[in-house]
This record gives sequence, structure tokens and C-alpha cells, in this order.
Amino acid sequence: MKEDFLHYIWRFQKFDDSSLTTDNAEAIKVVNPGIPNHGGGPDFLHAKVWIGETLWAGAVELHIKASSWYHHHHHMDKNYDSVILHVVWESDVEVCYPSGRIIPCLVLSSRIHPQLLKQYDKQFKKNHSWIPCEKLFSSFPQIKWQIWKERLYLERLERKTLLIHNLLKANNNDWEGTLFQLLAKNFGLNRNGNFFLKWAQHIPFSVLRKNFSDPQRLEALFFGMSGLLEGDLNNPYKKKLKSDFDYLKQKFQFTQIPGFKVEFSRLRPPNFPTIRLSQLAQFYHLNQRPFSSLIAANHLKDLHWILKVGVSDFWKTHFTFDKEGKSTPKKLSKSFFDLLVINTLIPMRFAYSQKQGWVEDKLVLRWIDEIKTEQNHYTEGFSKLGTQATSALDSQAMIQLKQNYCDKKNCLKCALGFHFIKISP
Repeated sequence: MKEDFLHYIWRFQKFDDSSLTTDNAEAIKVVNPGIPNHGGGPDFLHAKVWIGETLWAGAVELHIKASSWYHHHHHMDKNYDSVILHVVWESDVEVCYPSGRIIPCLVLSSRIHPQLLKQYDKQFKKNHSWIPCEKLFSSFPQIKWQIWKERLYLERLERKTLLIHNLLKANNNDWEGTLFQLLAKNFGLNRNGNFFLKWAQHIPFSVLRKNFSDPQRLEALFFGMSGLLEGDLNNPYKKKLKSDFDYLKQKFQFTQIPGFKVEFSRLRPPNFPTIRLSQLAQFYHLNQRPFSSLIAANHLKDLHWILKVGVSDFWKTHFTFDKEGKSTPKKLSKSFFDLLVINTLIPMRFAYSQKQGWVEDKLVLRWIDEIKTEQNHYTEGFSKLGTQATSALDSQAMIQLKQNYCDKKNCLKCALGFHFIKISP
């Protein structure tokens, strides 16, 4: 038995409610089971229940065992003083209010139809498939999938904005500075992203603002903070960048991060940190106020200036300081632009709208639906079940569904799980 199944049973009243009583033999009649509470506090709010001859209005708390009330320290939390009914699978202890009065308790273990338990065990609890409902997935109505995948994507987007709000707070609500840090993280990709974010947080954004007009100084700043200017200085360009970096450190009095080293292994040369850092420097030389441009944009095509970003002259013929090759502009690819839209630009726009008191659901859904779908094992898995991803909206929703519902067996919090458990005893 899992608590989410107990939530499902209570929310939809999937139990025998004839001659319903508390474990102390007081008659119960449920008028309204309440509204699920997704925040802190009791599981259901605004419930109405007759207990004996009194109609109570308040909260309902659910547990597998009644003793979990004490294990979870609810007796020390005033938010739970409003609980009018404790719904449990097993009553192993009496639970009391701070005053000492016993909280009415409803035990459901003997009131669930055996067929419903069997269905739950077979379809969700004991299912070892790639996703629990994979044999039924293709029968899920398309109109319901459209609604659910939009909700899944917005859930994933809300999770991505948590980092943005934390960065914004640390940056004293400087949106341009926060965008720079998030861009640095995503220019580093999975391999170097967290390290790029760390050095970006160590550079005062005011230093960048004072050097936007000089892309070589920006390169010196980024390469120096990444540790790429340490060691041998036989290369003239590396030597010049090191000189500029030392000058910037002395002038603006910031410190370098010791002991960090960027990764080149398992990366294709276009994704080498040297190339991404040069592109990031050119990005800010091309547009010194990208956040303002982002907020002013009504369409994704308004951001296509990003596709003009390339590298400095030295990096047109190099991937590392040591080896020269043929000259290529090394501009940002459309696929990399798409990644920036998914992981940086849309989340920043969404976070800004949250801060301003509105949420741009329609705009972000339109933008993400214009981006080409990602190809990964999530989209491949759902493709085998008969559902093709046609845009990044689909692929992002599939990632959210698999990671946060299927893998965690949160089936009864999922629209598909609700749809497929159709037994009404």
C-alpha cells in the first residue's frame, strides 16, 4: 500500500461508505472530501464531514499507519490543528490534539473493493515495464494527452525557474547579471556547465559591463577564470590573454577560483570549452543587453540574432591553443540555439513573468512548440509505445513524465494513471 493510492481512494471516495464510523464507533458521513493540498500542511483542505451529530469543516490528513502522525511531527505543527478527520489504512495508535482530545480516525483497510486493490497491484505497484502503463499508453485519448503534456512541460519549466530565482536573489534582482550566469552554465553544456556557472558567479557583472566593447578583454576574463591561461605561455595569443586577465584582476580587484579545471574529454571539438567561451564573449560583444532583447521579443525569430554569434579570429583557426587548422567561422548552430531557448531563454522569460505577477503560458507554449524535438532515450522509448515527439514541447513533457511520474510510480498523480484505473466498485 502506498500513500498516493490512499489519496486516490479518499479523493474519489472509492470505498464502501455504508455504516461508516470512526474507530471509536462514531457515525461518519462525508459531505465533501476536500481539496488536495499540494503545499505544506494537511493532505486535503476545506473538507466537510458529519461526525456524530456535528458537521465539521476543516482539513483531512491521510497516513498508511496512524502512528505516522507522530513520526512526521504533526503534533508539533500548528498547521495540523485544523484536522477534523485522520484517514488511515491501519490504526496502530490513538492520535490526539494538543489539548489531549482524540482526533477522529477512519480506517479504510476493510472498506476497499478487492478488485480495486488487485488492479492497483497489477497495473502500478508490481509492474516492471519501462513505464507502468505501457500496454495501455497508446489508447490514451489524444485530446487528454495534449492537455497533460502542456501541464507536464509547465511543471518542468517551473522546476527550471527555481535556479533562476535563487541566482536572482544572490544578484540583488539584476536580471542581466542573472541571465549571464545562466548563459554561462548552458554554454558549458552538461560536461562543463556547473563549473562555468561557478566562475560566472565569481565575476562581478559590473566588470563585464565595463568591457563589453572589447571582446578580447571578455575572452581574457572568461578564459582566465576557467583556468585555461595557466601553464605554458609559448602561444602569443594565450600570452596576450593572460596579460589582459592579470590587468583586469588588478584593476577590478576580483579573485580567481583556484583548483578548477575544465573538461575536454568526450566532447566534440565544436563543444570544446575554448570555443564556447569565445562564442560567449562574442555574444556579449554583439548584444550588451540580451535580457532586454529577450523581454521585448514577441516571436522566436526576434532572437535569431544569436545565430550570428561566432568566435574571435584566433579561434576561427584553432580548437585549442596548441594546434592550428583551417579557418571556419564556428557560429552557433541551430541545434545549440534550440538548447539555449529550451534551457535558458524560455525559463528566464517565464521567471520574469512570475516576478511581475503574470505567467506567459501561451507564449512559452508557442515558443517551445516551434523548437525541433530533442532526440534521446525518452523520446525513443515513447516512440516505441506509439507516441511520436514532434516538437520540444513533446520531448520536454516526455522527460518530465518519465522522470517524475513513471520512474517514481506516481501513477495516481498522473493523468494517464487516473484514466486507466477504471474500476468503480
